Amino acid sequence: MFRHKKWLLLGSAVCFAVVLVSVLFGGSVDRSKPSAGEGNPVDLTPPSASDAEKQLKVAVSMPPKEFQLLQQLKEQYQKAHPGIVIQLENVPDDTVYAKLKKAAQLGEAPDVMLLDNSWVSEFAALGYLLPVDSMLAQDLQSQQMEQALAQVKWNGYVWGVPKDLDAPVLVYHTKRLADAGTEKPPATSEELVSLHKQLHKPEEGKHGIYIPASDGHLFATMVRILGGGKTNSKQYPVKLNDPAVLKSLEAFLLTAPDGAKEDAKALLKSFPYESATWKPWELLAQGKIAGYLTTFSDWKQNGSPAVQTMAKIPLPKGEETWLTPWLSGRSFTISARSEAAKESFELIRDWISQPSALHFWRTAGVLPAQRNAYLTGIRDDAGFQSIAALIDNNEQTPAFPQRVKQLTALETQLELLWKGEQPLRTFAERTEAEWETIRPASK
Repeated sequence: MFRHKKWLLLGSAVCFAVVLVSVLFGGSVDRSKPSAGEGNPVDLTPPSASDAEKQLKVAVSMPPKEFQLLQQLKEQYQKAHPGIVIQLENVPDDTVYAKLKKAAQLGEAPDVMLLDNSWVSEFAALGYLLPVDSMLAQDLQSQQMEQALAQVKWNGYVWGVPKDLDAPVLVYHTKRLADAGTEKPPATSEELVSLHKQLHKPEEGKHGIYIPASDGHLFATMVRILGGGKTNSKQYPVKLNDPAVLKSLEAFLLTAPDGAKEDAKALLKSFPYESATWKPWELLAQGKIAGYLTTFSDWKQNGSPAVQTMAKIPLPKGEETWLTPWLSGRSFTISARSEAAKESFELIRDWISQPSALHFWRTAGVLPAQRNAYLTGIRDDAGFQSIAALIDNNEQTPAFPQRVKQLTALETQLELLWKGEQPLRTFAERTEAEWETIRPASK
């Protein structure tokens, strides 16, 4: 009887050892994938030809021209990599942040997500992303522009592979400039405000310099244009609550014809929200808008050089471009829940390669985040030269997760300002008060 129990115990021990070995060394548990934030090396051994078919889900938010090119690159990649099937989704710009964040919360995020750089550190802090340091070999990391890499570094790790960069520009209707007695765009902020006052006649259906009120990035840029170096801040997107800054902002935003009655809805009439009936590019082409503050990529994809002039942003008289976060950008990231991290990274590597980056530039006017791509002729492009100073003077400050909340707070307060529910000074005070409560703690 005791001998029989010994054999049972011995058999159980052998079975347990077999199971333990299969778990530790087999394929049932992916030990190559680190937990979010740990930065453990990811095994990048290329998958063998005998591996089962891998499905990669990719989510982006792109204008039509750019997405069409990405679809072509996807087809090329699948042909060159049998066994890889890519499901590509183009999410509308106004819903992409909420949709991808919700998917990540539910553990259903796509393997690869193209995120605005200002979102990356927040997604990383919430545990939604894999760090990519170990995947970015030294030579590949050295090819990335520091201005782009700085935007995806947080907590000692790199959380995204930069795809592109973007910068603010002002675009003018050439004939409206001529009507104002000038052939050249404003060289200073003072000239810009003067031009705006001269041409801004919303009661006649004619507008001066248009800014999109719902875009926190571009509103902050306009504040920098008007307020100059006084607007610079390490903890906030931009410094608002300075008497000189407020005075300049008021002179621009609240421009009204002489003798006009005070109107609580003046901002909505001067700077309507973009909609199906208010399309800035169409209105600019028709000359109903004299100027438009937008982004370089937006100009490249929608502008018409035949009737428009694109120019670098002006600054207050006597000021030169200073170090501040001028640039925005996007990066490819890998979901922390992805079961195909190796394959995802190989796909990203292909899509940010120099040939792909140049395709995006030529097709959609998207500036690469890879330094070598600029040697092929981009640096000689007249449009690029107009924003080169912004790229050179982009401050490479570390990213922090609270940045998204700060921009959301700004846009919420902007909506109240535009509706006439608070005056400009109250808007500035409330916005900075909110920013103070959500800024990163001082170290």
